Amino acid sequence: MMNKSPEPIILAVALLLLAAGSATLAYMFPTVQDITGVKSTEPAGDRAKPLKADDIASSLAMWHSPVLWQEPADHHRLFHSDEYLFYPSAYPNGDYIKKITPDTRSPSGVLLSWYRKYGLDFTDSNIDREDPDNDGFSNIVEFKNDPVSVRQKAADCDGSKSTNPLGPQSHPDYLARLRLQKYDLRPFHIQFKGYEQLNGVYVFQLYLKDVPSYNQPPLKKTGDALGFEGYIIGPFHQIFKTEIDPGTHLPVNTDESTLELDKPEIDLKVILPFRKEIDSPESTANFVMLMPADVDKVIKISRGKIFSVSEMPATSFLVIDATDNGATLRDTKTKQDYSIPKLDPAEWDEVPQVAQPKSP
Repeated sequence: MMNKSPEPIILAVALLLLAAGSATLAYMFPTVQDITGVKSTEPAGDRAKPLKADDIASSLAMWHSPVLWQEPADHHRLFHSDEYLFYPSAYPNGDYIKKITPDTRSPSGVLLSWYRKYGLDFTDSNIDREDPDNDGFSNIVEFKNDPVSVRQKAADCDGSKSTNPLGPQSHPDYLARLRLQKYDLRPFHIQFKGYEQLNGVYVFQLYLKDVPSYNQPPLKKTGDALGFEGYIIGPFHQIFKTEIDPGTHLPVNTDESTLELDKPEIDLKVILPFRKEIDSPESTANFVMLMPADVDKVIKISRGKIFSVSEMPATSFLVIDATDNGATLRDTKTKQDYSIPKLDPAEWDEVPQVAQPKSP
C-alpha cells in the first residue's frame, strides 16, 4: 500500500484559513455608510433627464472651437516665471546662465527688451546682423541709429533714438554709413621761379618738380587755373627787405615776394615764397558705404573733387580733407561740413549679409 502525499492536505487547510480570514476582514471593514454617514448613494429628486442631440452637439462644438486666451492690454501673462539665458561660449567656467531683466543686453550690447518690443527672436545667434525689413540696415545699426559723424557702441545706447527695424521707411541717415577706408598722399613740389610785368600785369613762372618738362605750365597771371590739382593762381605780394651784407657791410635789397595758390572750394591756400620750393602733398581718399549693396565698392576721389553715393544720388559732396582720423566733406548745396569717421574693419560685421545665389 502506497503512502499518500501530505501536500494536498496542507493546501486545503491553507485555503480554508484564507477564506476564514477574508470573511473576518469583510465583516470588520466599515461600509460607505459608516465612512460618509449617508445611508444611500442614490441621487435624490428627479431622475436625470435624457440627453438630447442638440445638447450633445453644443458640447462637442466647445471641443472643436475652444476659446483661446487673449493677452490683456496691460500685457499680463497667463503664466509667469523668471527667464534665463544660457551662454554656451561661457560654459562651464564662466557666467553662462543669466537672468533676463529689463536691462539685459545681447553680447553685442543691444537691449533684449528692444528686440522683444518688435517681436524679434533675440535667441537667434545672428539677430544683430539680420535685416527683417530689407532696408539695408541691420538690427544693431537701427538700434544705435548713429548720427552723421558719430560712431557709437550699442552698449552706450538705450534705444530711445532707435529706428523701426520692421519699417523700411524708418532707418538711420545714409551718410552715417559712409566711412573713409584709407587715403594716399602724393608729393606735389612747386617752385615760384620768377615774375615780371607785361602790359602792366604781373605774370608768373612756376615749376612743378613732379611734372615732366614738356608738361610744365606756361606763364600765369592772377585768376588763371594752374592746370594741376585744381589750383587757381591767387594774389601776388611784392615784398623787398633791405639787409646789410655781412661781407661788404653794404645794404642789399632782398626779394621776399610771395604768390598764393588757392583751392576756393575747400578754402585751401598755399603760400609760395619767391625762388623757394615747397611740397604741398595732395591726397586721394577711398570711401566705402557700409551697406549690403556696396560691400565690394570703393569710391576713390581726390581732395577738392566732388562725388555722390548711390543711396543719395541727389546730393553731392566735396572732399575738403582726409587724414588718419577721417575725412571732411562739404554738401555742395547746403555748404554744411561733415566729419566722416575712419573705417573700423569690425563695422563690416554689422552689415546685413547678402544671400548668395544658388548654383544651378
